[in-house]
Amino acid sequence: MSLQPRRIAFASLLLALPLCGVARAQDVKDTITTRDGRRLRAVEVTEATSTVVRYKRKAEQGEVQSSLITEIEWDGVPDSYATAKGHVRSGNFLEAANQYLDAAGKAGRATLKAECEFLAAEALARGAGKDAARATEAAQKLDQWIAANADGFRLPDALLALGTAQVGAGAFAEAEGTLKKLGDEAVARGWSQVWTARAKIDLARAQLAKGDFGNARSTFRSAISAAQSLQTPGTVNEEAVQIEAEALVGTGDSLVREGKFDDALTYFRDDVGRKATNPAIKAAARAGQGEAVFLKAQRAGNVTTDLRAAQIAFAEANLLDTVGGETTAKALYYSGLVLLALGPDREGATFKQRAMDYFDSVVREYGDTRWAALAAAELKK
Repeated sequence: MSLQPRRIAFASLLLALPLCGVARAQDVKDTITTRDGRRLRAVEVTEATSTVVRYKRKAEQGEVQSSLITEIEWDGVPDSYATAKGHVRSGNFLEAANQYLDAAGKAGRATLKAECEFLAAEALARGAGKDAARATEAAQKLDQWIAANADGFRLPDALLALGTAQVGAGAFAEAEGTLKKLGDEAVARGWSQVWTARAKIDLARAQLAKGDFGNARSTFRSAISAAQSLQTPGTVNEEAVQIEAEALVGTGDSLVREGKFDDALTYFRDDVGRKATNPAIKAAARAGQGEAVFLKAQRAGNVTTDLRAAQIAFAEANLLDTVGGETTAKALYYSGLVLLALGPDREGATFKQRAMDYFDSVVREYGDTRWAALAAAELKK
């Protein structure tokens, strides 16, 4: 599960007592932020569905299309909600899930309870990594959430997370069905086209995971077209650029997974790197080159010249990445692996600690990318 199109934050609820000493409930003060930067402050979200979020502010009633919302900042969250956030940042997803469930039990509003329950299931999925049993458990929890919240605000996120968990569980047919459903629902319910593009990317990854390389490349190309359709002439949609970069990288990854390292290098260098004008896409291409060179070096017995070339590619990708998301996380993760492959003879006695520092950075700063779980696994070795 990679960059989320919507973010959910939190705020502390301060309880006040009137001068007369009689307890009085304080007004709820949620904040809704829309894609155009507008902030609706001091509102109470009364209903949050996959298509519309309704709110009230004193005597005012209003609503916003869910597809226009980038963030809901919930007021009145339990302390365990903040604790869970901290565990996510540190890569401790299992404990994060437990804390989110605790918060759900203490949430005073149905909307907030549904949010906490979703985040608990999502944390399980993010922490599963390559553990099929944990991925299966996460998929079951997400299925239960979807059944209980058939039109919830987080339904698109839940379908995306479910597809990812099913891939981790090895249930590729189910994953493909889930992700195709996400794409279909995005069209039928009028969700943001971002979900259509994201569904295609994760569908391609599911195909890639089961070794269906040709269809994966075709689906990645379809995702590229979907991302490009999100762009408006004269403006830069950073989210669309990031999705396009992920799809371009995915196309090259399919060549890497197939063992066609030279073809992957040519693709990243010539078909993407030299033609790209956006720095974020150039960065993604450079990281792709680094991955291909690194894996080729590993297969050949950790050839020094290739490992050094990969090291340089990842450093350049990190510098070029203007978005600071998936590409930077990938570059940092592989930079750690390169140090481990080079070892003390070529990198000195501190090689392992420096590698761990890279992995730690991925977990702490890029916990919402698919590289966080992989980095966390390296930290535990």
